[in-house]
Amino acid sequence: MLTIKREQIKPSIWSGGKTWTYYISPKNATLQERNFDIRISSASVETEQSTFSDFSGYKRYISVLTEPITLEINGHKKLVDSNTIVEFSGSDHVISYGKTSDINVFVKDDTAANVYFASGTITGPLLAFGDDCLFVLNKGEKIALKHALCVEINNLG
Repeated sequence: MLTIKREQIKPSIWSGGKTWTYYISPKNATLQERNFDIRISSASVETEQSTFSDFSGYKRYISVLTEPITLEINGHKKLVDSNTIVEFSGSDHVISYGKTSDINVFVKDDTAANVYFASGTITGPLLAFGDDCLFVLNKGEKIALKHALCVEINNLG
């Protein structure tokens, strides 16, 4: 099992705060080139209002780690709290209202993934974000977490 902690990651600056990329696949992919199949990141949202970047060709999932926020997706408002995962298209027009820290999952449209919350003993293969760490669990590996955002991908482990 691989454990990735926030302090191991150099943050990048975006218009609303900072972001930390915990996982990107394939390994040589970059956010700037948009040549990844999956990316898991955390962001600090330090402005009261921010507009999300266009990520056409990707599905996006977001949940918050701290304070609730409101997302306006193509004119429809949704409250996001730490028990909610919101899925939307990377091409959707999204405005965020409120300051928080969040967790983001980007999945290429043609990549099969299942994103959900779990607690207790979690068994791989999957990626699990909990306790401010990303855990990469290979097949059969287990970890106990109180509250984790899990991502299952067909070709992992």
